[in-house]
Amino acid sequence: MHLLMSTLLFRWYVFFFWGIGLFLLARQTDFFPALTRFIFAYLIAYGCEDASSRPDGWFPFGHYAYLPTTRGQEIWIGHLPLMDSLSFAFLMVASLGTMAIFQGKNLRDALTGRFNRDKVDLWMRALIAFVLIDVVIDPASLRGNRWFLGQIYYYPAGGRYFGVPLANFAGWAVVGTLILMAWSLPLPPVRKVSLQGVGSPFSGIDQWGPVFLYSSVFLFNLSIAVYLGEWGLGLADIFVGLLVFFTGVCCRKTPKV
Repeated sequence: MHLLMSTLLFRWYVFFFWGIGLFLLARQTDFFPALTRFIFAYLIAYGCEDASSRPDGWFPFGHYAYLPTTRGQEIWIGHLPLMDSLSFAFLMVASLGTMAIFQGKNLRDALTGRFNRDKVDLWMRALIAFVLIDVVIDPASLRGNRWFLGQIYYYPAGGRYFGVPLANFAGWAVVGTLILMAWSLPLPPVRKVSLQGVGSPFSGIDQWGPVFLYSSVFLFNLSIAVYLGEWGLGLADIFVGLLVFFTGVCCRKTPKV
């Protein structure tokens, strides 16, 4: 129990974002389907991270290694910290929900219905947003010894993008695709949830909640880059943010006249 509380306090920001993501998905799919999909995402991400971080591992993120610097401060599962694979689920909610807005849809629409051209287009743009948010997150996390994250991993061979290898971002595309495929399965089926109307306290949260989540994660990591005085990284993050915005704008549907 002590280690669990220590983990929650030590990684409060991860669990905060995770809780928001679960809440947003549950609003549109019901709680059990949402929780099940978050568990699927964790298992997929953990399996991929485990494969890449083993001594001879490389797929899908390229090879990297974890440092047991926080053992005793937080829960570890095998050679990975518990919190590390949590972020994939809420980042997919944020990415998918944000891109869905530009098509006049929501998270439920993105996970149900026929697999047609519109859905493929939405998924592709969500994957772009999903990968790009890691382009912002990973360089900041790699410098965790200079802020409260701590130095928990490293890339033995280094990397071209502020120390991060490009293979890592390709790995995020692979994991994102697997998560979307798992989430689209009717196991359990997405339930039809009656959302509250305009006058309710939660009015607008189903539409703008994923945008808030995505923006919060983006600004959090941008703030870390600025705090560390990594001005080159900060400018790169801003450019990435613009890419995400234009990715959404380019998929916006023009109303038929």
